[in-house]
Amino acid sequence: MLRTPDTMNAIFFASKRAFHGVLRVTRRPLGSFGLTAARFDLMFALLRCEGERGGGSTRQSNLRRTLGVTAPVVSRMLQSLEALGWVQRSRPVDDGRQREVTLTESGRGRIRTAYKTLVRATRRVVHEAICFGAHRNPNARFRHMMTLEEYLDAMRRYCGDVASLYYAWGHPDD
Repeated sequence: MLRTPDTMNAIFFASKRAFHGVLRVTRRPLGSFGLTAARFDLMFALLRCEGERGGGSTRQSNLRRTLGVTAPVVSRMLQSLEALGWVQRSRPVDDGRQREVTLTESGRGRIRTAYKTLVRATRRVVHEAICFGAHRNPNARFRHMMTLEEYLDAMRRYCGDVASLYYAWGHPDD
């Protein structure tokens, strides 16, 4: 194989391909709920905020930080979700510059159902893909999951990802 200084790093390229593969695998199941991966993340972040606070809304600026995207991206996403009747936005009395975002009953039901549907299937795909035949062994599965999470976190940090949204995967600290 020819090695030149401008050769793409195989791990870097494989990470990109894995990302696209995950999107490809989840596109149809998410689509059956009228969701995209981005909509799913945003609505899951809202659901998680509700759970942490015992209900209520979260500020649009908090969503931006949670998802690690720009304010215009969140604004556009929320406009489309609002048009679908899945979120509701309002201005808080204490700060007219901010927007409070809440899941509607329809949106809450949609994201809960989509999450329940996807969590088991995605967990199975990940376990089978990274455990090299040992996916039924809980100890081996845990070791592989911990290792992968550490590598992915390191790459995210190094590449400047600031998103704080976290999906529990079965770690004892989850």
